[in-house]
Amino acid sequence: MTLTLTLIYNGNIGLTLTLMLKGGEGENMYLIDDVTKMTGLTKRALRYYEEIGLILPPQRTKGNARIYSEEEVKELRKVAEAKEVLGFSLQELQQFMSLKRMIEERSERQGLSVEEITQIEDLLENQIKMIDFKVVKMQAFKTELKEMRESAMAIHEKTKTKGEMKEWKDSIQITD
Repeated sequence: MTLTLTLIYNGNIGLTLTLMLKGGEGENMYLIDDVTKMTGLTKRALRYYEEIGLILPPQRTKGNARIYSEEEVKELRKVAEAKEVLGFSLQELQQFMSLKRMIEERSERQGLSVEEITQIEDLLENQIKMIDFKVVKMQAFKTELKEMRESAMAIHEKTKTKGEMKEWKDSIQITD
């Protein structure tokens, strides 16, 4: 939504301000307490992410409370997932988010220069390599866990009957 405010003094236009407000008409907006419940992040984390530039500052109410759009909540969920599930550091997330914003901002303008496209491609390639490296590490850890499970099952097999073994084996199964 765009809001234009024009100040007129003695019949002359003194100042025109145009404000872009986040959250289009009809879009739900959420207070910080709601966002913490929806994302699993703490208020402190949300404020810190804003402070370090990981997320853009949200809109504020007249009482100065932070309010977040649905799109911002989706972005925060992605940040939480990337940090918790994929093990990304805040620095890695900052690089990703700044790259995402750079692409969005520049694509909205007249386009990208050849140098900008090359820079973006290089940054994206580095992000992909980092993820590939993490996937390899996770697969190695998963393999180690499976080997440990097999060792535990072998030890258990020596001490238990076959029926008890099947029941125990089913209860600790790791899926692919």
